[in-house]
Parts: sequence; structure tokens; C-alpha cells
Amino acid sequence: MMPRPATTKPATLIIAAMLSGCATLNLLVLAICLLHPPALNSDFMAFWSFPRFAATHPIAQIYDATALQNFQQRLYPGFHSFYPYLYPPTFLLPSWWLKFFSFSAAQWLWTLAGLALFTAAVFAFFPHRPWLMLLALLASPASLLSGVTGETAYFTSALLLLGFAALPRRPLLAGLAFGLLTLKPQLGVLIPFFLLAQGEWRAILTASLTALGLIALSCLVFPPSLWRLWAHTLPTYQSQYFASHGLNLNIIITPAANLVTLGVAPAAAWAVQSLCGLLAVALVALAARRAPYWLATATLLTGSFLAVPHAYAYDSITLTAAMALCLTDKTPLWQVLLGCLVYLAPLLLLSPAAHWFLYSLPVAALFAVISALALGAPAASRKTMVDAAS
Repeated sequence: MMPRPATTKPATLIIAAMLSGCATLNLLVLAICLLHPPALNSDFMAFWSFPRFAATHPIAQIYDATALQNFQQRLYPGFHSFYPYLYPPTFLLPSWWLKFFSFSAAQWLWTLAGLALFTAAVFAFFPHRPWLMLLALLASPASLLSGVTGETAYFTSALLLLGFAALPRRPLLAGLAFGLLTLKPQLGVLIPFFLLAQGEWRAILTASLTALGLIALSCLVFPPSLWRLWAHTLPTYQSQYFASHGLNLNIIITPAANLVTLGVAPAAAWAVQSLCGLLAVALVALAARRAPYWLATATLLTGSFLAVPHAYAYDSITLTAAMALCLTDKTPLWQVLLGCLVYLAPLLLLSPAAHWFLYSLPVAALFAVISALALGAPAASRKTMVDAAS
């Protein structure tokens, strides 16, 4: 059966207080943003600028840092920063519609669409307590960061949750969700290993066809040479991010970024990152073969943030879902406190603690705990979230 929510009094009080405080903070920040909308430096500015640039310039220049930066600074008077286009060419397909709306209207539509898809995903993933889980996920500081900045996390988190909710009974639908996740491919890096370990050939085929279909469509709409440009420029941008010591590096939550923040040489940081990735692959594949389905899923959702070098704090909404899958009335208090630290961690990254707090350490500890639970649990037949909860 699926784990029940924690009922021990200390854990319940701690979790309730944390959720209440975070929900209050989120509502306060939302009210401030509605009354005094920030004029510049919202990540949504990047998404709104990309299709506008592509429609008015030779599209190959979208990977030209100088050309794109000059355009953004003309588009947003007073803006002196830069949002590079780091995405594969396929990302322009679902974001092209943004150029038909004003900035304000597009941002509202973008946010509401993300929240609608995310809500549907939460209801599919947690069918027996969806409103409670929706509150916990939306109240999280990671959700606050995503909502305020206009990031993609609601969409990517929704695709992950929908995919894993559908996989046991509707593998074709799961494959479609996982294939669409290739629009931001680093967040699904462990999914192929999970699917291979479980022998989910229909999901693998559907995901592959979906991804190939997106690639083919992008090659019909845009020059196929864009793929070569993306593959050439992405490593350069990645190196520049890890050479920075500003906010961008602080809110990247992966082992490599944390080590570079400490002053470790990039080569050594990348070596550690590679080892973390290999360990995550091994444990996720093992859990997919041996563990109950919900614990194997929680292992993947947590391990994803150790397996890739580039993931932001706002991407970590799914960590809350992973923790909820493992929370029972027998969960030790120290594990509850570890979960609270991971839940609250995005707030620390926006405080003076960002100079010393290493997000990947509590995530690694959480991954170790969940992996131990998954691999130590008795073998169970694969079930949907609905069956497991009954």
C-alpha cells in the first residue's frame, strides 16, 4: 500500500507550521507583485523575447550572444543584463505564440497555463489527497521562485508527474509526456534508465517518436543547422555559468555548481558531478527493478538533481512530491527535519546564507534516505498511484 501521511504529533506540527508559513509568505509576495509588478529581470522576459527575436532576425543568430543581448536591451529599455537562449530549437515551437501578445498578457497566460497543467498533474499523481498535495507543492519556496520569475518549472514538473502517474497503466501517455520533456532535456536525464530497467518498451517507443517528431517539426519550420549551433554553443554557455560567482551560480543546486562556489577547480567539480551522475543512474535503475513503484519514482525525482550539472532551485518543486511519497506515520523525526530543510532550501539561496549553504548536500542526504527505503522495501507488484493508495 502507499504510505500514509505522517500522523505523529511533532512531525505533524512541524510540517503544518512550515506549510502555513510558506503559504503565507507566497501569498504576501504574490500580493506585492500584483500591486507593484517588477519592471525588469523576470526570467519570463527571456521567453517573451526569444520568439520576437526569431521572427525579426536570421534565426541562427538566436545562438549569437551579442546579437541576442543587443536585441533584449533594445526591447527592454534600462535592462543591462542578458538572457541567453540555452534551449534546443524545439523549445521555440511551444513558445512561438508568446509573440502575439503583450508582455503582461503573455505572462498571465503563461502562468495560468502552467498552473492548470500542474494542477492536473498533481491530481493524477496524488489522486487520494490532491488538494493537500497541491497546497504543499504550491506553497513551496521552489514554487514561489518559479511563479515570481515566470519560469518553466510548472510545465516541466507537470510533465514529470503526469508521466509517472500514467506509466503503469497508460505507457503511451507516459511516453508522450516524457517525450515532451525533451524541450528541457536535462530534467529527464534519468528517465531512460528507469524505463529500460522496468522494460517499458511502449513508453520508450512513444517517448522516442515524440522527441523525433518535435525534432522533425523544428527542422521543417526552422533551418536544421540550428541543431549544430545549439550543440556548439551550449558547452560554451555552460562553462561561462560555472566561471561566474554571481546569483546564477548561487541558485544552481547541483554538485558541480556547489563545488565551484567553494572555489574548487571546474575540472575537479565536473569529475565529482560525473561520479554523482553514475551513482544516481545505478541506484535509480536498481530501484526501478526492485522497489515498489512509488519509491522507485521518488528515487528518480530526487536523484535527477544530483545527476545533471545544470538545474535551478525553481526546478526542485518535484522534490516535495518525492518526499510526500515516502512520508509515513513511522518516518523518524530526523528525516522529517531533513525534508523540511530541503523544502525550505530555496529561501536560503536568496539570503546571505547563499555564500555558504550547499543545496546539493541535503539533496544527497535525501537521495540516500529514499534510496535506502526503496531498496530495503519488500518487492511489490507495479501499481498505479490509485491502486497503491487503496
